[in-house]
This record gives sequence, C-alpha cells and structure tokens, in this order.
Amino acid sequence: MITYLLCSAMILLLIILIISRSSNTLDQHIETFIELNNNITVITTETKIIAMNKAGLDFFHYTTFNLFNEKHKFLSKLFTEVDEDNKYIEGINWVTKIDKMQNIKVEMHNGKLKQIFYMQVSKIRDDRYQVTFYNISRVIAEKDAITKVAQKDELTQIFNRTKFNSMLSLALRNAEIYNEPFTIILFDIDHFKEVNDKYGHNVGDQVLIQLASLIKSQLRNQDTFARWGGEEFIILSESATQDDSHVLANRLRKTIEDFPFASVEHLTCSFGLSQCENNDTATSLLKRADDALYKAKESGRNKVCV
Repeated sequence: MITYLLCSAMILLLIILIISRSSNTLDQHIETFIELNNNITVITTETKIIAMNKAGLDFFHYTTFNLFNEKHKFLSKLFTEVDEDNKYIEGINWVTKIDKMQNIKVEMHNGKLKQIFYMQVSKIRDDRYQVTFYNISRVIAEKDAITKVAQKDELTQIFNRTKFNSMLSLALRNAEIYNEPFTIILFDIDHFKEVNDKYGHNVGDQVLIQLASLIKSQLRNQDTFARWGGEEFIILSESATQDDSHVLANRLRKTIEDFPFASVEHLTCSFGLSQCENNDTATSLLKRADDALYKAKESGRNKVCV
C-alpha cells in the first residue's frame, strides 16, 4: 500500500513537473512572439502583468521587464479610458470581460507626453491574455487638424459659416425640444470698402483679425461666433432673450467704437438682432436678423436694431 502511494505521489509529481515545464516553455514562446510586435504588447493573467515587449518597456523608459515589474504589477494602473460614457476597465479581472478585437480608446502617459491608443485584448489560453496597444495619437492629431480647417475661418481663426450653420441647426432643435431661447446677432463693419480703398487690403485684413479677437474676448463660452462673409460676422447667443442680446450688442458696438484699431482712425459696426420664435427655421431667423441689420444701416449706422 505504501509502495502504491509512493508510486502515485511520484507519478503526480512528474505530471506537475511536466505541466510546469510545458507552461514555462509556452510562456517563453509567447514572450518571443510579442517581441516581434512593434506595438506595445503585454501578457497578463486575469490580474497581473507577466511579460511586456521592448516597445512597451521603451515607452515607459525601462531597460528590463524585471525593473518595470518591481513598480508595476497591474495593467489597469498604466492607462485611463478616454470614453467617459462606457466603462470597461472595472474590477480586478476586467480582461476577461473584453470582447475579442474590441477597440477601447485609452490614454497613457510617457513622462510629460500624453499618447492615445486603441487597446485590444486576446485570450491566449485559460490563464493568459495578450493586450496590445495601437498608438493612434498621430491619426487623432491629423483628424483634429482637418476638423479645425473645416470649421475655422482661415483669416480670423474664428468659426466659419459652415460651422455656424451646424450650430444653428442644433440650437433650433434644442429650442423645439426644451423651449430654450436663443438669439442671432448679425453685424458688419460700416464703410469697410473705404478702409480697403484708403489703407489697402493688408490693413483691411488686420482690421478683421483685430475685430474678431476683440469680439471673441467679450463673449461667453456657450456663444458661437463666426465670420459670416467678408466684413460680416454673426453670433449665436444661447439661453439669451432678445433683451439680453440687445444689451450685449450695444456693449459690443460701444467697445468697437472706442477701440484703437491699428492704422485705422475710427471704426464702427451696425447690428441686427432676431430671437428664435415658434416654428422658426434657419432661413426665417437669419432673414429677420438681416432685415434688422439693413434697418440699422439705413438709420445712420453704428446702431443696434431688432
């Protein structure tokens, strides 16, 4: 009986050693494989990091995995999720809950440098997961640059007409759903042709840049300010009644009148206002603002009309 137990124990020990050696060999193969990946790649159990490739070590400024592992045990401590609405990284075994090939946008810091990645999790076996980080920072930056060009006026660097129209559509929808008041302020520079004729188009451009900067500094964050075309500008003043915007427009008118523009002795603007009403469309709202601006011009300029 004792002999049988000893034999059984020896067989069991041998099995454990074989499994252990197989596991170690597999881990070695996995570590060799992830070194071929140029993206940051990590092998982790449900809870702890057990391997990281050179791309990852270089990113975090470590020469060996052992040095890295002395300070970093848990993968979730290395990054933060970018999407605030959907949280996937919760609990100690979060890797088990991520679908294969699912892209989760995360942010990692490399010293002072912030980088954006898509993170993917793949199950290798029951107790091993490969987590790969694909750096999309350049793609994000290029996309932001393209969006900026598409939305900004090249000269004044405020919003352009296209961006304003999209914000106006959103404001009209919110007004219909939530009954939120808002007002349009349309204004242009009085006798701007004379400025170009007398001082030249370069000075005229500088006037437009200065004016845009001056007005922008007087507005709230929730106000949308855009160049409507030429010397004409437009403001979408959210959560503002006609009376509120009348006060704002008069303040802007006086600020412009008193401002010492470079190379120009004196400058004024005329303003037309219209408040959103029931069943208004973008066309009807802008038409009323344009009519009010025309009225301000006809009544002597440097005025605010509703």
